[in-house]
Amino acid sequence: MICSSCRHPAQYSCNCTSKKSYMCSKHLGNHCKLNGKHEINQIGSKKKLFNSEMKVKLLNKIRSLKTQAKLDISKAISHVNDLFTKISGELKRANNYIKGFIKSCDDAIDYIKNLNDEIEEKEFYCPLESLLIMQRPEILDQIYGPKINLYAINNKTIECAISNFPHCIFQYTFNSIVFSSQNELACNNGITETKMHTDFNWVGRLLSVGKALAIYTGGDPASNSAYIINLELKSINSLSSMQQKRKWHAMTWIDGFPAVLGGYDGEEFLNVVEVYKNGNWERYPSLTSIKSSLSAISYYSKVYAIGGRFNVSPIKCLNSIEKYENGKWELLFVKISSNLTGPGLFASGIYIIIFGGYNENNKNVKDCDIFNDKLMKVWKADFELNEPLSFTSMNILTLEGKTYCYGDDENYFCQLVDLQFNF
Repeated sequence: MICSSCRHPAQYSCNCTSKKSYMCSKHLGNHCKLNGKHEINQIGSKKKLFNSEMKVKLLNKIRSLKTQAKLDISKAISHVNDLFTKISGELKRANNYIKGFIKSCDDAIDYIKNLNDEIEEKEFYCPLESLLIMQRPEILDQIYGPKINLYAINNKTIECAISNFPHCIFQYTFNSIVFSSQNELACNNGITETKMHTDFNWVGRLLSVGKALAIYTGGDPASNSAYIINLELKSINSLSSMQQKRKWHAMTWIDGFPAVLGGYDGEEFLNVVEVYKNGNWERYPSLTSIKSSLSAISYYSKVYAIGGRFNVSPIKCLNSIEKYENGKWELLFVKISSNLTGPGLFASGIYIIIFGGYNENNKNVKDCDIFNDKLMKVWKADFELNEPLSFTSMNILTLEGKTYCYGDDENYFCQLVDLQFNF
C-alpha cells in the first residue's frame, strides 16, 4: 500500500469514503483535516506517534537552555572582567607604592653610606644619629617595610552548579529509589519519603520506568525474577522472567528499553545483557568482560558501563569504561581514576560525572571523576562528595535545579544526598 499524497509506503488506512484511503505518518494529519468521519487503522505493527507539539516544546526548551547558558556565561565573563579591572587597579596602586619604597631604600642607603662616621657631641640627637651612636639601638627594631596582604578567595567568585540536562531525558528523575535496608524500599520525591516493605532483597536492582513505576530484577539468591512496582499504590506485579538469573547487576535503558547488565549468578560473574521488549526479556550483545556491581548510564544513543568487580576473595575491581553503540560493546582506552564498584553516575552537559564508589580496600570514597566522551578524556574533579559513599541505585532525583541520590555510608546506612557539584 502506498500513500495517496506522496507515493511512499503507507502506515495508515481510513474508511471515510467509499474507497479506502491510504497515507503515511507524514500526511496523516492532512487527511484528518478533510471532512468526514475518520476511522484510522494502522497497517502492520502498531506504532506510537511522537506528539508533534511536545517535540516542538522539547526543542524549544533545549534552545532556551542554550540561550540562557550563553547569557549566563556572558554575565560571568563581564563579572570576571570587572573583578580583573578592580584587582588590576589594586595591584597597580600597590606596585607603584612598592616601587617608590624600593627607591626610598636606595636613597637611604646612599645617604647613610655618605655620612661621616663621627658627629659632634650635643644635647639632642636626631633618631638616625641616636641609632648610629647606639643611644637608642631599639630604633632598629621599629623599622618595618610595607606589608602586602594577599587574600585567598575563600568563596569562589564564580561557580557553576551542574545542570540536570541531558540526564533527565535519558533517565527518569522524578524519584530517588533504593533499598534502605535489606528488604525495605525507600522512595523520595523531594517532598516526602515513603517506605515500602517487600519480599525483595537489596542485591537485586531497581530501574525507574515512569513517574511512579519501577522495575525490580534479580534477588538473593540470584534470581531471574522481574517485577513492576507502583510506588504510589504500593502494588507489585510479576513480569516475565529473565533468561539469566543474577544479582549485583546494573540496570539502565538500552535502545529505549529497560535493560539488565552483568552481575553474578551465585557461581560465576556475568557479561550477559538482556532488554525487556514486548513483554519478554531478549538477549543483547554481551559486555566485553564479566563483572558485577557495575554502574551504567544511558546517554543519547549510547550506554556506558563503568567499574565493577570480577573477583570476591580477594576483592578485585575494575577502572574500565565500556561503551554500547550501534549494536556492540567496546572497551574504551580511557579509565576512571580508581578501581571501583558502585560509583554514582550523572550526565550533565557534555560530561558524565562519576562520584563515590567502593574500592578494593573495602572503603567508600568521596572522589569524583569527570568523563568527556567527545574528547575521550577522564580527569579528577576539583569537587568531591561531603563524605565517602557508594551507590547501589542509579535512580536520581532532580528537583528545581537540584540533584539528589540515595547513597550508602561505611555502615551501609542509606541517606539521601544533595549532590552539590559546582564547576
